[in-house]
Amino acid sequence: MEINGVELEDLDILDLEVAEKYERALKGVDGMGERVKDLTIVESIRLQCNAIFKIFNDLFGEGTDKKIFGDKVNLMTCLKAFEELVTQVNSSNGEVEKMLNKYSPNRASRRRKK
Repeated sequence: MEINGVELEDLDILDLEVAEKYERALKGVDGMGERVKDLTIVESIRLQCNAIFKIFNDLFGEGTDKKIFGDKVNLMTCLKAFEELVTQVNSSNGEVEKMLNKYSPNRASRRRKK
């Protein structure tokens, strides 16, 4: 998996432990819009970037934030990296849905009618 031009180990989101860790990590950004509403720009950037740094460290190990972002704390870079992560995880989920749809009850009943 590549995030912000840095190669990371692939995240096997279909593994139960990894999926649980991913869901726990994402809870750190739940309601972020509400939390930053009354903050200054500096406080908002710090809070959001630190939440994203924590997600990467929780999922890929301590220090991953430094590998991906170096010493920079840039909100746009953090948001893009987070978006890359979510997009790549969601593509795995899409593949599973596609497989499962092949065997859905509706499809099976349509085949019997032929």
